[in-house]
Amino acid sequence: MNVKEYLSRYHETKVKIKELEQIVAEYIRLANSIPGINFDQVRIDGTKSLQAPFEKWIIRALDDEAEIKVLKKSLPIIKCEIISSIDLLDNKEHRRMLILRYIDNYAWNEISEIMHVSLSTIKRWHNYALSVLKF
Repeated sequence: MNVKEYLSRYHETKVKIKELEQIVAEYIRLANSIPGINFDQVRIDGTKSLQAPFEKWIIRALDDEAEIKVLKKSLPIIKCEIISSIDLLDNKEHRRMLILRYIDNYAWNEISEIMHVSLSTIKRWHNYALSVLKF
């Protein structure tokens, strides 16, 4: 894992949580809908399934909700690890820039506006900070 991947873990975890929450919402919608009869399929087996049609959606939703809970528990831990690594830098401006980028998830041009520094300076600071940062 390189430095960028290490610092990006917080945002990636937040994105994964949001995606899983959307999937769970879709599973719940599917579980609450009434399935119609499908006459297009060829019946291969004469035995009927004893499973309710909505059961598979509920099981998938519960599995994903459990994963969301685990990810939400790990989110503050990841954030603390990243911030503690960033705090080891000597320069206050570099620390602020990395926090704006990797914790607050600002774009480069937004960071340059917030810090009142040119975009090329921000990118130069970023490259230097990544070369110095240890995790």
